[in-house]
Amino acid sequence: MNEQAVITGIGVVCAVGRTPDDVWDALLSGKCGARRIDIGEFPCRSAATTACPTPQELNIHQRDVRIMNTHSYLLMESAVKAYKAAHIENSPEITPDEIGFFAGLPMVDYEIADLIGAVAKSSAADGGFDPNVFYKSGYREIYPLWPLSMLNNIALCQSSVKLKIRGENAVFSAHGDSGVSAIAEGVRAALSGRAKIALAGGVSEKITPSSLARASIAGVLNTCKDESCRPFSSQRCGTIPGDGAGFLAIETLSSATSRGVSPLAAITGWGRAFGIEGELFSGPTSAAIKNAMTAALSMASLNPADIDLLIAHGDGTAAGDKNEIEAVNCLFQSCPVSVISTKGALGSLYAAAAPLDTAVAAYVIKTGLIPPSLYSTPIDEAVRFDIVTQAPLQKHVVRVMINSHSYEGQAASLIVERVK
Repeated sequence: MNEQAVITGIGVVCAVGRTPDDVWDALLSGKCGARRIDIGEFPCRSAATTACPTPQELNIHQRDVRIMNTHSYLLMESAVKAYKAAHIENSPEITPDEIGFFAGLPMVDYEIADLIGAVAKSSAADGGFDPNVFYKSGYREIYPLWPLSMLNNIALCQSSVKLKIRGENAVFSAHGDSGVSAIAEGVRAALSGRAKIALAGGVSEKITPSSLARASIAGVLNTCKDESCRPFSSQRCGTIPGDGAGFLAIETLSSATSRGVSPLAAITGWGRAFGIEGELFSGPTSAAIKNAMTAALSMASLNPADIDLLIAHGDGTAAGDKNEIEAVNCLFQSCPVSVISTKGALGSLYAAAAPLDTAVAAYVIKTGLIPPSLYSTPIDEAVRFDIVTQAPLQKHVVRVMINSHSYEGQAASLIVERVK
């Protein structure tokens, strides 16, 4: 029998919970993490925010705080939880050089507070900004390592130091497809023997005026009075941002068995494709979405009829949902598939979306329950598949497909299965 790559640990943090069990219970009960935000004059007034862990809670030295930010803390919390859940610290046979680390990471914005001192010291006689003063002396008010704070891989480095990880590693940026890429690389590292175990996952963007401005320019934010994200609904009006992180510990089934660790689910295939039409921020075309799903099925040696549940990208945008509806209708036209999206509850998590959805998939396979997709009714009349709404659906689930997309045209799909 061919070796399988399996999940042996999960660490998550998001608007509805800080443990996999808490997130699962929240999704089953229909809890929504969205709340009102007051960040600048943006028409989107809702986001699924989470309480960020403090440096003290994570035992981060004060000297490191100035080059870290929200995404760093979320990454560290979820990665540490996945590490501990997989009992890596109790496996002395796994050395630091044999632990891989792969992450989908977001764009990182500078903090105004980091520069305000230099600006204040660079005033002209008329009260304006004097660049000559800035370059002569004002710049000295900027922390020397400040540029490092805007490198997204600093978050991976700091967590690697904390966990003493020295194995193969990589960072993927910055949207939903990057979370799939990180997981795929973790699977490759485990199956090829380049790592005995790998931590793989992703982190969302910090919700700031800059991140909201990017999403506003892309035209994907919900700006209606109804501030919900409504995946596949005829009343959908855009997405809402969310923040969070999710990480998985991935190793071979034989490794898990030898360590006495119970596998939660297997990752058997993934696929990626690109396609865009019209404006840059319209998301992937229906053909690209279908191609990514087809590639994932091919890698896993499966047919569409083998998929019991699709956790769709379903971000509630007009173009994004339209293209995904067309792709799912086409691929699954001759076989019924249950479909949900978690974005109604968790918001748009970018690189963290696929890892969190993978955690959800593992729980679905374990429990035989599918949580409802929030705010999807009334369902778009173009939908030809079964969207689970209102209440959890009891169903024997063996295989789950997960879709995750970017606004620039990338489509990615992942397949999670019951361990054989």
